[in-house]
Amino acid sequence: MGFDKDRARFAVNFFEKILKHTQDQWTGKPFILAPWQKEAIRHIFGQLKDDGTLQTEMAYLEVPKKAGKTEMVAGIILLALYLDTNLGAQVYGAAAAQRQALNVYRAANTMVKLSPELQRYFKILPSTYRILKRSDPNSFYAAIAADGDLTDGVNPSVTVADEVHRWKTRKMLENFDVLSLGGISRKQALTIAITTAGVREESPLAWRLHEKTQRVQQGIITDDSFYGRIYAADPEDDWSSEETWIKANPSLKQNGGFLDIAKIKQKFTAAQSDPDAQRAFRRYFLNLWDEKESRAIDLQQWDACAQPWQARPLLPKAPEDEVRTYDHDFLAGFFGRKCWAGVDLSMTTDMSAVGFLFEADDDSYDFLPFFWLPEAGIRKRELKDGMPYRTWAEVGFLELCEGNVIDYRDVKARLVWGAQLFDLQEICLDPWNSRQLSTQLIDEGYECVEIRQGYATLSEPCKKILELIVSGKLHHGGHPILRWNASCCATRENNDCLMFAKPERQKTTARIDGLTAMADAMARAMLAVPAGDAQVDSW
Repeated sequence: MGFDKDRARFAVNFFEKILKHTQDQWTGKPFILAPWQKEAIRHIFGQLKDDGTLQTEMAYLEVPKKAGKTEMVAGIILLALYLDTNLGAQVYGAAAAQRQALNVYRAANTMVKLSPELQRYFKILPSTYRILKRSDPNSFYAAIAADGDLTDGVNPSVTVADEVHRWKTRKMLENFDVLSLGGISRKQALTIAITTAGVREESPLAWRLHEKTQRVQQGIITDDSFYGRIYAADPEDDWSSEETWIKANPSLKQNGGFLDIAKIKQKFTAAQSDPDAQRAFRRYFLNLWDEKESRAIDLQQWDACAQPWQARPLLPKAPEDEVRTYDHDFLAGFFGRKCWAGVDLSMTTDMSAVGFLFEADDDSYDFLPFFWLPEAGIRKRELKDGMPYRTWAEVGFLELCEGNVIDYRDVKARLVWGAQLFDLQEICLDPWNSRQLSTQLIDEGYECVEIRQGYATLSEPCKKILELIVSGKLHHGGHPILRWNASCCATRENNDCLMFAKPERQKTTARIDGLTAMADAMARAMLAVPAGDAQVDSW
């Protein structure tokens, strides 16, 4: 159906002609939206599917402090409840702490009291922190805390999650999944998350949504059901420059908003002599995330390495006794070439990867990766991680194993396939969780080498990979899953040593499985000597 101008206009008019501000000098004045707010409202409530329901199922807005989030959240909640014509609509305003959730509730409560039209439409229940529709008391807005106990009756039509960078505990993350996935049986369900930047290692939910927004903007994934906007400075920007402040703060008057830049200047002046205050200024007013790790790969440099060959999807499913493969013309460029196989195995639900690393005549390398996931629960994983796993599998860039675990027989079959087609020197494995597979391969005559995961073994291979990317000599064909891995890759350092940082799987959706397999293979390819003469262990 596309963009409905009338629906978008109504949503904007609801704010600007019905709602009134509830705080400070703006109390009682019409809620005139800043341009960034108007863009979000128009898209979220104006972009429709062919059946007339909202196209956006998940929205993520990341803005600096004092951008007007609380009032905007309260307005969105009332708009969502007003627009929902279904019986039993459930709109939740959730925050990490009850106090923050009640701040939004009080703003919504006051907005209703300031509007004769909304008073006719809604009934306020202050004792339970709810607002009901008078025409349908089973349709309501409720203020809830993210660490509370949600009942089985939760069936959200709309959830607005405030300051999600504060949603840190397992309970909060589980409740976000309950709220964002709990309305999946409804014809239409919408989740909106809004926040200021947090600390990357401490804010897994916000960081997950932050990363998805970046992936969409960078073209790594396409998801029409997702709307994400990040308003922030770039890390290399001059933090003392007013141009940087204007760039990062969409609610400043210079951007058509309401905030006076003198407020930002006051915070900057107070922070100049205090390193901790400077860090807080960058985070809260430039919207820059605190990170303990540094991103390792420039995606423009990565994309420049896609040539001279283009990654191909696997052909449709092969006969039962064969592995899926590529067309002959594509494989012809790899037949008989010397290579090393890197293996990164997962235990159950995570991704496993195998990559064949080939030497080339001009000191460059070609890398041919393969990936696996369990098929069970793949849709839930897509919703949680924000990655198009099913599409990748259907196209042929990802192989799905029946059930809820990776079948190592599939991984072994791929390695045997590679040994038959290429001049496979060694199979390089992280010793964790790989002994069963390596023992079988060794018994069948394949050379397996243990790559211990530490600076001593992986520092030089990781540095080599980064150097090859910068010089344009790591050819990967533009494989989409490997590109995602590259966008997630961070490094950690110890003196002069460096290695790729494994993401904490419970805290982030970032994955670098393909690059881990590449580093394992590079550890041996750089040596190019018999296994017995190397500084790593061979079984």
